[in-house]
Amino acid sequence: MSIRIIEEISSFLLKKLGDTLFDNVFLEDVRIGLLYTGVKLSSGHGGVAYTFIEETAPFLHEMCLSIKEDVSGITLREAVKFAFSWNLIEASIGVATLNAASSIVFEKEAGKYHFSNVDVTDLVEKDNKVVMVGLFKPIIANILKKTSKLVVIERCPVKMESVEVLPDFAAEYIVPKADVVIVTGSTLVNKTLDRLLELGKNAREFILLGPTASVVPDPLFKRGVTAIMGARITNVDLMLKVVSEAGGTRRLLSSCAKKFAIIRS
Repeated sequence: MSIRIIEEISSFLLKKLGDTLFDNVFLEDVRIGLLYTGVKLSSGHGGVAYTFIEETAPFLHEMCLSIKEDVSGITLREAVKFAFSWNLIEASIGVATLNAASSIVFEKEAGKYHFSNVDVTDLVEKDNKVVMVGLFKPIIANILKKTSKLVVIERCPVKMESVEVLPDFAAEYIVPKADVVIVTGSTLVNKTLDRLLELGKNAREFILLGPTASVVPDPLFKRGVTAIMGARITNVDLMLKVVSEAGGTRRLLSSCAKKFAIIRS
């Protein structure tokens, strides 16, 4: 596993926002929910990232005890450092912070980024070989209308009648053969994205998908990602409430977030 992409995103944000903002904006509120972790910056911007509850459950107590400081109140510069952590609770806070900081860049450079309503299935062509890293059930039926060559890779595989689901170590063999790779944004949290980018370098489309994938696209596009499809937080305080109540993607999008896509030109 690698932290190279996290380094590149963090450096890009620092360059865009500057030392003054990094040292004066702070985490106003943090919520670590069962499905998502949410943060609110003192600038009013918010971001979310997937919470790895299943993976951390056996040692969740120790992970939480290892966070020895008050997280609310730390500067943006310090909060971003959490994204580098191998403690997945800290990493969720860090990636949520990267997403919140990214929303500042999107706002400051509104003319640079073209937000579209392109759907992930619009990028799949007839009979493409599609590999989905992370199970996105709502889009499977529409992908199968275009191609039967769909394989899902999951850390904990579940049996599905409509599609083959393989364990994550199958990625080494399956991803390099794909025309389209659809990857969950949670790979930013567990540091697996770098390897998947290497494996999927020959794919026609490499799509980073989900609310956790709401970062500035520039570093990702340089590394081979062709589209990011995330979620812009439209009501930060409501987002914190949804996260605290174990709300998932559907509830976020129906109440306090809006899907967006940025396609590499």
